[in-house]
Amino acid sequence: MVIVRQAAQDEPNNNEAPSYGKELPDQFQRISDLLEKNIDFLGDVRELIRERAVLEKEYATKLQALTRKAAEKRNVRGVVASRVLGDDPIKAWDDSTLRQSTLDAAYVALLNSYEQTAQDHANLGDLLSSQIVTELKTFEHRKGDTRRKELNAFQKALADRDKIYQERIRTKQKYDEECTEIETYRQKQDRAQDDRHADRAAKQYEQQRTDMLNSKNTYIVSTQVANKVKDKFYATDIPVLEDQLQELHAQLILRLAHIVGKSQGLHKHHLDALKARVSQVESALSAVSVENDQNLFIEHNARPFMPPRNWDFEPCPNYYDTSELNITLNEPKVFLQNKLSRCRGKLAELEPLVRKKENEVSKLKQLLNSYKDNSELGNLDEVTDNWLDSQHGLLQLTTTECALNAEVDIITSVLGDDQGGQQPHSFKSSSFSIPTTCGLCKSSIWGLSKQGKTCKACGLSVHSKCELKVPAECPGAARRQRQAPPTNRAQGASSITSSRASVMSEATTFVDETPTPSAFGLPSSTKLPTATVLFDFGASSPFEVTVSEGDTVNVLEPDDGSGWVKVSNPNGSSGLVPATYIQLDDPNGSANESTFATKSTPGSGRFVKGIYAYTAQGDDEIDVVLGAKIELTDVGESYADGWWEGISPKGKKGIFPSNYVELV
Repeated sequence: MVIVRQAAQDEPNNNEAPSYGKELPDQFQRISDLLEKNIDFLGDVRELIRERAVLEKEYATKLQALTRKAAEKRNVRGVVASRVLGDDPIKAWDDSTLRQSTLDAAYVALLNSYEQTAQDHANLGDLLSSQIVTELKTFEHRKGDTRRKELNAFQKALADRDKIYQERIRTKQKYDEECTEIETYRQKQDRAQDDRHADRAAKQYEQQRTDMLNSKNTYIVSTQVANKVKDKFYATDIPVLEDQLQELHAQLILRLAHIVGKSQGLHKHHLDALKARVSQVESALSAVSVENDQNLFIEHNARPFMPPRNWDFEPCPNYYDTSELNITLNEPKVFLQNKLSRCRGKLAELEPLVRKKENEVSKLKQLLNSYKDNSELGNLDEVTDNWLDSQHGLLQLTTTECALNAEVDIITSVLGDDQGGQQPHSFKSSSFSIPTTCGLCKSSIWGLSKQGKTCKACGLSVHSKCELKVPAECPGAARRQRQAPPTNRAQGASSITSSRASVMSEATTFVDETPTPSAFGLPSSTKLPTATVLFDFGASSPFEVTVSEGDTVNVLEPDDGSGWVKVSNPNGSSGLVPATYIQLDDPNGSANESTFATKSTPGSGRFVKGIYAYTAQGDDEIDVVLGAKIELTDVGESYADGWWEGISPKGKKGIFPSNYVELV
């Protein structure tokens, strides 16, 4: 769509108030500059009257010199034109054009009046200083602050728009990276056709393809969002801000005319001899027309305008693709279904706020009009500031609403009625003190810095990156409810038992894949088998150890079916490495079980007594019997947060919850 207003068009309809937002699209800065010059003009007028008051007692001679100075300043080439028509008008003008400005005409009348009232006396000077100058200064500062607020709002809207633009660029880069990566995996899969790693290469390629499709869909969505926000920015945000500047401009013109009119009122009261000359100035001020002056500015600054074109999908240079959202695979479809559900949830929260803010803006606008019509009602400046603040808040809310609606529209257009399950998981950020298997990708979640998500309803744990990939089929959604925190220790112990049981129940499916906490204890054997490292491996968690290709390592604990082996590297550090990354030096390919036989573990001589019964949930744990003693190991209380290590009365070493016992 092209918005053009040619200078050759018909003259504006004087019966309709001009609108900067409608008539001057995307000229916020130029309008702001005009307002700034008119605010500066307030200072000129204030300075003029202040000096006039000082010189009042010196009568005609100095007053005439002052009036001459102001007239010369006004007559500097370009000053009046800049204030009336702006810095760069596109339509030709001359002195007769400038004389059409009612505000400038009033200013000329004011200068003439000052020249004719050179015989004014000192009392009038005192009144001018105490009333007119002070009011002009206050008004000038207020309008200067308000203009700065408008500039800040414009910059904020611009930054919000650019942020969404940058998000589109970022998702495009991510999509290109994923496309490049999938080609690498495809080549690796081709090379591994007859290799023992062929299955793993195929799985890696499929996973990378899924990630690429998700990146593509995210990129297309962000492109649509950027287009919608761009349309809103030029069709709504900029016109609204320009109309706000127009309102400030109108108030400035009218208020300036009002204040100067008051100074003329003082003349009428104190200088009977100058009534005729004062009447001339008042007549000029009453002729000030906001519509006339603003139409004059519009007429000489209306420029052709064309909004930026919409962005299109840009395929990766080295991967053939189309601009359609891809839901041929179930995983990308689930991702979009979850994204749609999240957007609708946010919209449900946002829409009442938008409606409330719209109602607030409407009421403040009505109040503003009432205050403009009747200055006796109260402070117009405060009402104006409140109205502007509400408008700025509404702009931010509607931008967010526009982005969410854009996402909902494009995703719904592809999904149709197939919008996934209606029992979404209620994920919350979680920390994991022991390795936990992701319920989606089946890899381990390690870390204490909220690296995963856990469903509050069914206890399912997944990576943060996997949250949107999980189908909305939560078995606990129907019975979800918020539990109150325990009020005493016994109730807390019961809660921990229930929580622990829930986590262990979720982990039972993957017990063969995930090491238990006791798997990371220090080895007690003296004779250890060795192995050669086949590939470089970098540790990504405290439970792992870094090894390099060709290193000889000691095998501390063999693969228990989880796919991990505990080794110590040449530097003496120990931890887990993938079993497929090493090859045992023993020709038989396995370690003698007697190598890993453990000796009796000495205790620390410190004991705890069970105050609640606890049944071990895994091989790395021991039972807590009510009233029975457990001897702590040297690690003891520092094993992990909420867990201690000890030796049961039967001689088994293991861990147990610390709040089920007390020191004796």
